[in-house]
Amino acid sequence: MRRRNQLVAFALAIASIFTFVAGPARAGGPGKWTKLSTTSQKADGFDQPSAVRTADGELHVVYRIKPATTTYNIRWVTISQAGKMLASGNVLPSNWNTIDTELVLLPDGSGGLRVVFMGTQDTNPSNFFSTGSVYTATSANGQAWTLPMVSLAQHTVLNGDFGAAAELNGTPVTAFGLNATTWFHEGTDASAPAGAPDGSIMQTSTIDNEGEAVATNGDGSVWLAWWRWTDAATQGYYVEQILPGQGSPMEAPNSGNKDEDNSPKQRVALAARKGGGVYMAYCSPTKTKPCAHVSLWKVGAGKAATVPGTTSGNARLVTLVPGGAGRLWILWWDSVKSRIDVVRTGTNGSGFGPVLSIKPPPNWALFEHLSAEGSSGRVDILANIVSGAAGNPVEIWHTQLLPGMKLTAKPAAFGHATGATVTFVVTDAGQPVAGAKVACLGHSGTTNAKGVVKLHFGTGTASGPHVAVATKGGYSQAKVTVKVT
Repeated sequence: MRRRNQLVAFALAIASIFTFVAGPARAGGPGKWTKLSTTSQKADGFDQPSAVRTADGELHVVYRIKPATTTYNIRWVTISQAGKMLASGNVLPSNWNTIDTELVLLPDGSGGLRVVFMGTQDTNPSNFFSTGSVYTATSANGQAWTLPMVSLAQHTVLNGDFGAAAELNGTPVTAFGLNATTWFHEGTDASAPAGAPDGSIMQTSTIDNEGEAVATNGDGSVWLAWWRWTDAATQGYYVEQILPGQGSPMEAPNSGNKDEDNSPKQRVALAARKGGGVYMAYCSPTKTKPCAHVSLWKVGAGKAATVPGTTSGNARLVTLVPGGAGRLWILWWDSVKSRIDVVRTGTNGSGFGPVLSIKPPPNWALFEHLSAEGSSGRVDILANIVSGAAGNPVEIWHTQLLPGMKLTAKPAAFGHATGATVTFVVTDAGQPVAGAKVACLGHSGTTNAKGVVKLHFGTGTASGPHVAVATKGGYSQAKVTVKVT
């Protein structure tokens, strides 16, 4: 996501409403990849999907598509809580001259949805939607879309990265780049470009920023994050409060190194935790590795936590989304093992459950972007890939993954001549899991409020390693080996 060398103009068309075409539901669910659509017939569209789950449980996804050789549209898809693709359609009634790759989908504050984007309808400078500004489309149900005649930026001909968020009252806040400056704008304006001025972050250098992301904390404060590159003195990940009052930039701990490029290669992984606090996940580099490990940082804290499973140096495309009950999901692409790794924190945003992995979509050739939504208990994963099929089309895929549990046994070994009572403990990010069934060698029991169950194995128990399995609805199963000598 390096800054574009050429200026890009953007726009939309006059306000109107668009309907959808529903097709047969496609099966989904944990571990099953569903292709949502092809975004481009050749490898030239590295589009980052954006998703919001509404109160009815449905997941709404938007992303840019290129249905013709030189024009673009915005695709919407709805997915059930169980992971089935329900319906899809285009947000715009016809194709457009340009649309930026980084659309953002937001709740609009009244139960509906808002997609915010940069684009141009045509090259007519008198067209309201061809000033190169930021625009929005809204929908009450995520399927029929309206294009209000409003803009969301005073600056035009924007050539940098784009991000957006919504304040608690539903007012959109946009962030976008122009040359070496990151700007932000609050609210909508009936003129294009907007009459109200844009704000800008406090620049600490004149070097380009990258991967701008915005998050709204539970206290109503809005935060903007970015990655600064090339400048050896200030390269790294930064965050700044921009509303209601503007603060100063804060550099994330151990987030920069002049010797290695640890660019996010997509939007910076920034999220507001349900229950309070803004968090950032990012690659911490060394002099020889762009991502020695992934760090999880509560903004303002003196140090960051190391995310388990990331110390191999292979993590890329780091993604962070809120989960239910105050948890956070962290995802990344393992560039050597060619898989997506996922871990979830405890309910207070700290501690980690087991790292789970899932293979990429079938027939992938390049893995370009990773997005997610985690509010349902499971995590919905969205992947942008370049397919290995003829012509190398660009595709968007969806799957789900259930959170993991950890199962321990004490004693982990005993003799067959004596037998033993084994205490099994089931936890989720260090917190007990009650109601989990643990089974081993024909014995089974259910964990209590402390996540504990005891199983007795009598004398004469068969020698050898035996696998105990813990299961509970809404979780991936956990295993531990008990050795009988």
